[in-house]
Amino acid sequence: MMRWLSLFVIVLASSTFTVLEGAPAPEITKALLPTPSDDTDRNVLTCSLCREFVTDIYQLLRNESVTDEQLIDYVVDVCIRLDIFANPEQVCGGTALILLPTIKYIDSSNVVTVGNVCGMLIQGQNCGLSNPEQLEWTIDINADTKPPVDQLSPPPEGSPTVKVLHLADIHWDPEYLAGSNAMCGDPLCCRATSGEVVNATDAAGYWGDYRTCDLPWYLIDNAVAQMAARHRDVSYIIWTGDLTPHDVWSTEKAENIMIIDRLMTLIQQYFPSVPVYPTLGNHESHPVNSFAPPEITDVELNTAWLYDEADRQWARWLPADASSTIRYGGYYTTLVQPGLRIVSMNMNYCYTLNSWTYLKSQDPASSLLWLTQILEEAELNGEKVHILSHIPPGNSDCWTVFSREFAKIINRFESTVAAQFYGHTHKDEYKVFYDLVDVTRPINVAFIAPSLTTYSKLNPGYRTYTIDGQRPGSTWAVLDFNTYIMNLTDANLKGAEVEPVWTELYQAKQEYGLTDLSPQSMDALFQRMLTDDALFQLYFKNYHKNADEVVAEGCTNRCRSNLLCRIVTTDIGDQSKCDQIRHELFSHPEF
Repeated sequence: MMRWLSLFVIVLASSTFTVLEGAPAPEITKALLPTPSDDTDRNVLTCSLCREFVTDIYQLLRNESVTDEQLIDYVVDVCIRLDIFANPEQVCGGTALILLPTIKYIDSSNVVTVGNVCGMLIQGQNCGLSNPEQLEWTIDINADTKPPVDQLSPPPEGSPTVKVLHLADIHWDPEYLAGSNAMCGDPLCCRATSGEVVNATDAAGYWGDYRTCDLPWYLIDNAVAQMAARHRDVSYIIWTGDLTPHDVWSTEKAENIMIIDRLMTLIQQYFPSVPVYPTLGNHESHPVNSFAPPEITDVELNTAWLYDEADRQWARWLPADASSTIRYGGYYTTLVQPGLRIVSMNMNYCYTLNSWTYLKSQDPASSLLWLTQILEEAELNGEKVHILSHIPPGNSDCWTVFSREFAKIINRFESTVAAQFYGHTHKDEYKVFYDLVDVTRPINVAFIAPSLTTYSKLNPGYRTYTIDGQRPGSTWAVLDFNTYIMNLTDANLKGAEVEPVWTELYQAKQEYGLTDLSPQSMDALFQRMLTDDALFQLYFKNYHKNADEVVAEGCTNRCRSNLLCRIVTTDIGDQSKCDQIRHELFSHPEF
């Protein structure tokens, strides 16, 4: 009996949920069900819809005579009934067609348990697992060997610093067309194929668009050119992935490789002598989100093509000894300067929209075991480590067991891991990690950089960091950061003939009244935002890169609790801090 029920949920999810990264609930809930009165009702309705879809597919597909065409037709029919896309045949049918070989392979393994699917896929809705023990695993960490925690002190006046540029989520769309339809009703618009422009206001702007559109090449070129002119003193660049557009239904390996090559070459042209430390986003793969574990050797299904291309492209900046782990699992480590090591992780292995997660959720590619070994060596060598990756642990789309085990590693090596850097959410935000015993003690900070893409309702943006530099006893800590944006409304009003203006949106210490960016200070900022509405509204503005429309919409109490919850959640399975936030906010109706 075939188990298509569990796996075809992923097909629909890949086309429906992928474009809603960071959203509190899937959009399909809105399409079929009445508006819930609170978060609990919303979760119940979402889980009910997911289980109903799984059951329907099971009843339909338990007959092994069902053809591939019938499977794709069924997914399309569900999309039509949900009425979530303007072109369901194109979006849902195309996604199903691309994913079908992967799904058939995973189904043949007889590993996936049906009752676990909704609980994993939309774990933020607390749908539950029918067989949680099947998904349970742990990384062996000897907590008894943890050295005394360093008591960090600010660097002496005049100490050297390092300036670092952080690029995140560029999402270049080679098919972007100014003046095309930006309201096409599909996951990606602003293309010649996006349909007729009915109203003048629906036309895509020249420099980009706030709607579900990615970036034209000339905007990216302009952005990087201005970065190079403004930041000539940058020591190195961290690049946290997602280079390709959101056309999840029509991706191809050849186009993804072309996009990767063009963008890597562009950065090298503008920063010819600056090292770049990249990582892979979930959109670089084909099918989108698909990162198979290394033991999958079928060339039509595995991710070796992407890892080989990453190794080839990144070799212009990385030493030869990084090649083996890149080609094995898409991760690597290298020494940036004496005393500072970078570890680039492949967090796509924790992504709940990665269909291979359902086949192997237990430390795919042994990446967390490898991370532990690297951190042990760094600790022995007296090195500090910066971890960079695409998907932040603790997000609702990063598998909870993976996030939990990652948090254990950070806890054990809190004196070695000086900072973490991520992208993926497209927002300007941060996360605080806390001690596992004294749960109020902050131990580490993850800095999440804003996207360059406008997708969606956002201004283009990027970050620079000031980091404690090379000196005896350097902490290699992030001392400050600056976020830069281009106001898209202003740029489009001035038109193609006027170069867009990039400005500094804010400087973190000055903006939030901080003495430093230590875990203690970033936790204190979070605590202040619980009661200081003006401060929170400032964070909300910066979180959305001061995008006109969304800032004008404002932030409700539920919105506020969700944003604050994101700061202190490093494992979606542990909602204790979020519960405290909700209690605090909803017991004070004036907020």
